[in-house]
Amino acid sequence: MKAHVLTPVGPVFEGEVEGIQLPGIEGGFEVRKDHSPLVSILDVGKLVVKVADKPDKNYAISGGFTEIKDNHVIVMAEEAIATESIDTASELAKQIELEAEIRKMKIFTDEHKRAKRELRIVKNRIKVAKGSTS
Repeated sequence: MKAHVLTPVGPVFEGEVEGIQLPGIEGGFEVRKDHSPLVSILDVGKLVVKVADKPDKNYAISGGFTEIKDNHVIVMAEEAIATESIDTASELAKQIELEAEIRKMKIFTDEHKRAKRELRIVKNRIKVAKGSTS
């Protein structure tokens, strides 16, 4: 099965895979050979690319969508950062800063909503970098 993981800045992964695990907005799911055609919206979460005879490739994604058709998976992610590229110390500092900013904001504003989403993305990067699956 072929997989392409694309972001606005370019491709992150392209190649043959045994499977791919995706964070759907209604829950995670896995795609393997001969999967039924599907289009799905993706949530903030962990994307796992399973390549034969190689370690899994893990990415922190911040949403997007996927199309599965004819043993071809295309993932269009807003952002996809490989585990080894995540600077956990920097992300932890961002988390602390965002939490402090959010405490000072008025709730139910667009600014508050954006900050909460950014905090969720930062926490996901930390979780993926630390290897957590939950």
